[in-house]
Amino acid sequence: MKYGIQTMLLAAAIVFSTPALADDAPAAKPVKTQKEQMHACMQKQRTANPGLSKNELKKACENEMKTLEDHPSIPVSPNGVQ
Repeated sequence: MKYGIQTMLLAAAIVFSTPALADDAPAAKPVKTQKEQMHACMQKQRTANPGLSKNELKKACENEMKTLEDHPSIPVSPNGVQ
C-alpha cells in the first residue's frame, strides 16, 4: 500500500511538471517571400509618403530591398531566402 501511494504521487508529479518543462521559446519569424516583402514595403511607404506615385513607391522599395539584400548582418537561410 505504501509503495502504491508513492508511485501515484510520483506519476502525478511527472504529469503536472511536464508542461513546465515544455519548450516555450518563440518560433522563428516566418520567412516572407520577396513579393510579400515588397507588398509590405509599398504599404509602409504609402502611409509614410501619401503623395508619391506608384512608380516612385516601387523604386523606393526596390532600393530598400536591395539594401537589405546586400547587408551582411542579416542572416540568410540555406536556400537563399531572408
